[in-house]
Amino acid sequence: MRGDGLASATRFLVFALSGLYGVAAIIVLLYGGFDTRRTIVWLVFLLGGAALMLAGQLLARGWASAILVSAGATAGGLPLLWTILVPVAVAAVIACSVALARGHASQPA
Repeated sequence: MRGDGLASATRFLVFALSGLYGVAAIIVLLYGGFDTRRTIVWLVFLLGGAALMLAGQLLARGWASAILVSAGATAGGLPLLWTILVPVAVAAVIACSVALARGHASQPA
C-alpha cells in the first residue's frame, strides 16, 4: 500500500516538474534576449531534462527509470538552480525515484 502512494506521488512530481521545465523553456524563448548560445544551452537542458524524466517515468522500470528520472531532473534543474523551489523538487523527485527502484529490486520477480 505504501509503495502505491509513493509511486503516485512520484508520478505527479515527475509530470509537474517536466511541465515546469517546459514552461521555463517557453519563457526562455520569449524573453531570452539576443544571446543565441545561452538560449540554446538553456533549451537543451530544460527540454532534454523534461524528455529524460518523461522517458524514465513512462518507458522504463526499476533502476533504469530511477537513473533516467534523476538525470533529467538534475539536467533541467541546472538552469533553474537560482530558484528555491526547483532544487527542492529535484531532490524530492530523485529521492522518491531511488526509493521506488530499491523497493522494486527487493521484491521477488
